[in-house]
Amino acid sequence: MGTDCKQGIKVQDLLKLIPDDLLADLSSETNVDYQVKKLYGRNVFSLLLFGLIESDRLGLRSLEDFYNSTHYKVLFNIPNKNTTKYNSLSARLATMNVDFFRKAYEAIYEQCSQLYDENDLALNYKLSRVDSTMVCQTAAKLENGIHVGCKKDGKKQIKYTVCLTDMFPSSVEVFNQQCHISENLTIPKAIFRVIDKNKDNVFVFDRGVSDRQTFCKLDQEEYTFVTRLKSDARFIALEDFEISQDQKVRNLTILKDQRVYLYKSGTSVVEHSFRLVQAINDKGYPYFFLTNMFSIPAKDIITIYKSRWDIEVFFRFIKQELNFSHFISVNENGIKILLYMTLILSMLILIYKKINGLGYKTAKRRFMIEMWDIIAIIMIKHSGGDPSLVFR
Repeated sequence: MGTDCKQGIKVQDLLKLIPDDLLADLSSETNVDYQVKKLYGRNVFSLLLFGLIESDRLGLRSLEDFYNSTHYKVLFNIPNKNTTKYNSLSARLATMNVDFFRKAYEAIYEQCSQLYDENDLALNYKLSRVDSTMVCQTAAKLENGIHVGCKKDGKKQIKYTVCLTDMFPSSVEVFNQQCHISENLTIPKAIFRVIDKNKDNVFVFDRGVSDRQTFCKLDQEEYTFVTRLKSDARFIALEDFEISQDQKVRNLTILKDQRVYLYKSGTSVVEHSFRLVQAINDKGYPYFFLTNMFSIPAKDIITIYKSRWDIEVFFRFIKQELNFSHFISVNENGIKILLYMTLILSMLILIYKKINGLGYKTAKRRFMIEMWDIIAIIMIKHSGGDPSLVFR
């Protein structure tokens, strides 16, 4: 699906990225509607999409009201006699086959990435930023969760690790066990399960990943990466690369560019070579950048790493604009369903934002207003009127 950026893009065009045939096929494939009489998979899908865009703080009672509203039923062609209660929605979210939503997310990612695909930095690299974010809830409500800090505060957290390829979430994992507080366990899992298997992908993550064997596995399986090491990391220099005269990258000055072996612990050396770029900032603070890319300039390695911060903008967007910091369902099944639906909506809004040249808040607001216009047009047509007489 191609789009002329000068003409912009409409919500109606974006909704076509989620064809009815796709949801029907996935319903059959995942058996999501087995012994279900009302809240079919496609209905819950459309309800969550509608609710997330309409409400700033979505809850089960809000979803009940939306499902029973004329606006929702008109937009998604739901029979007017269909009604539901919030407790029925809660029970359905707790037991639905998550694969229905996961596969829908993967299929829509493929569609969206074709429409909105650009290499970062004008360096012909396809960047995949990988990081985690936490969302907390009272311990009594969450079935499972991670304790961070003082357990007495009565809070548990769910950890989401996301891989953002260009600006779309191409992989996501949910963690609720205490051992998963370590990024050594969570970030590699998200990388290895990424949807976009393009060999040109460069994975960028922070120094929370420090396990030397993880670096080796990424390199052995041909995953290109850029990360940071702690500045006291020990290594053996194998080869020095020439540094260009222009050594500055923003506030950093490159000091050394070397092929190295890293120490694992004590006197144990991992005999697998990596590239280590050392730099200092204007105040003399050292920075170590590690990669398995040997054919590009040292400056590009630092520039690639600095782009990692774009994922923080994405996290802020989904938390502030798409209700992601609030749990609608507190069991693992429902949490995963809401995660996939949030990511699907985020992709639609990101395309709308990019092509129409808008900010995040404006994009979401206008997306919602266009949905209202679509509903109004459908209602006018169904009542035998001519919408062109109204929308002149």
